[in-house]
Amino acid sequence: MPRYKVTLRNGTSSDKTFESDFQAVNETHRPTEPGAGIVKIDRYEEGGEVSGLWSAPATSRRSRT
Repeated sequence: MPRYKVTLRNGTSSDKTFESDFQAVNETHRPTEPGAGIVKIDRYEEGGEVSGLWSAPATSRRSRT
């Protein structure tokens, strides 16, 4: 099974295994504790390199003037 690095909004990360990229990305839609949502998933390649798989869209706050 492929291995992935899952990074949470609070800055912590952990390694997890999923059956596919699709299953890994689906994890981003599961309910989590407030402030602990997934913001990035990277996949470990066979050579040990890490490649980006999914990142949460950047949010921008516009100031009203």
